[in-house]
Amino acid sequence: MTESTPPPPESGGGARYALLGILLLLGAVGVYFLMAGGEETPPPVAVAPDAGIVQRPVMEPMLEIPEEEPDAGPIDSGPPEEPTMSTMRAPQPRECNGELTQQQILSVVAPARSQVRQCYERRLKVNNVLQGTVQVAVLVERDGTIDQMRVGGSLRDNEVFSCVRRIVQGWRFPAPSGGCVQVNVPFALSPQQ
Repeated sequence: MTESTPPPPESGGGARYALLGILLLLGAVGVYFLMAGGEETPPPVAVAPDAGIVQRPVMEPMLEIPEEEPDAGPIDSGPPEEPTMSTMRAPQPRECNGELTQQQILSVVAPARSQVRQCYERRLKVNNVLQGTVQVAVLVERDGTIDQMRVGGSLRDNEVFSCVRRIVQGWRFPAPSGGCVQVNVPFALSPQQ
């Protein structure tokens, strides 16, 4: 008697798993491209020959000066403000490397705090919930005079801003060492001060 041997197993099972793996891989790649398709790559940036030099504008546009609003209450009886170089809204950026000490800045700003407070308190009589910050940015020239100025902040009251501009126009700093310098001064104003 001859013994019968069983037939060899078919090798088609491995091919099915390979085909299934390839289909899953293609599906994953398709999902990746589908999800990444909404993102745009930024355009190439041309680099100037002097790209190693970083220049910062002197007057940064961080202060917002709101436009005048009609009928905002009684008008301040001070002299009308004429546009001068020191009150222009868009000063030209300049490279300034001068320095003033904290004491030199405070010698000019500290006496003005009470005047700024008076500007604020006049408007507080009209709007008793008025509070916020007045930001003053000035460019001090080599001789201590102010060349450019910006007044703005979160207080958002044009009457106070105009009054503070008139005060700042009278500031005169000591001569900075090394050239012109930018000075930023915040005034925090609230009814409880």
